[in-house]
Amino acid sequence: SQLVRLCNEGARKMERTEMMYTINSQLEFKIKPFPLVSSSRWLVKRGELTAYVEDSGIFSKRTSKQQMYFFLFNDVLIITKKKSEESYNVTDYSLRDQLLVEQCDSEELNSSPVKNSTTMLYSRQTSANHLFRLTVLSNHAGEKIELLLGTETQNERARWITALGQCSDRRSMDRTTLTQVEIIRSYTAKQSDELSLQAADVVLVYQKVNDGWYEGERLRDGEKGWFPMECAKEITCQATIDKNIERMGRLLGLETNV
Repeated sequence: SQLVRLCNEGARKMERTEMMYTINSQLEFKIKPFPLVSSSRWLVKRGELTAYVEDSGIFSKRTSKQQMYFFLFNDVLIITKKKSEESYNVTDYSLRDQLLVEQCDSEELNSSPVKNSTTMLYSRQTSANHLFRLTVLSNHAGEKIELLLGTETQNERARWITALGQCSDRRSMDRTTLTQVEIIRSYTAKQSDELSLQAADVVLVYQKVNDGWYEGERLRDGEKGWFPMECAKEITCQATIDKNIERMGRLLGLETNV
């Protein structure tokens, strides 16, 4: 088991390095370049987000929409504007430990400095209306910036909040209290933050999103990611739950002893 894991990690490291070179070749820096390629860096999540930006005119303020494309790595966030499928203009970047993220619902916008225009825009928006705030404490120029961002689906917002947050509390989480699900239909990951699963896999559930997605940890190897609820069935038998907890303890013991 340990040998297989080492082989998988070696193959994954090669894939990650190749991906880093590919992404690096697609980025055009309009600001001071960032040395992206590193053996200890890998892509966590990428995708397009809608940013709501306050424009100050001569007579009034209004909120406009801009499309941003994020490349989130394990240690840095690269913010770009998409030129084409294989070309991105870098507009900003920040180290990951300089990021703060929080969910933002429509009622919370009442306390926003741009409450009138943003709330109206939010209420009549049919897409990209699942909002969250991203605070960059120090960007490439050492400045603090705040971004109001939107996604088209609820689970996409949950994924970005999870990915951008540090999630350090999970290391101390009591995993024996988590909901367990058994995979009833195999699933192949389609994005970098998803989890490929086989039938009969057991997954510990970290969070559940109402539009049909789980985030969890695969019991057999500790891999984490998102997967559709329709692929899984919750385990309710206490004897099975206890057996899986015992198995989890053995696996943790093996990891500690190696």
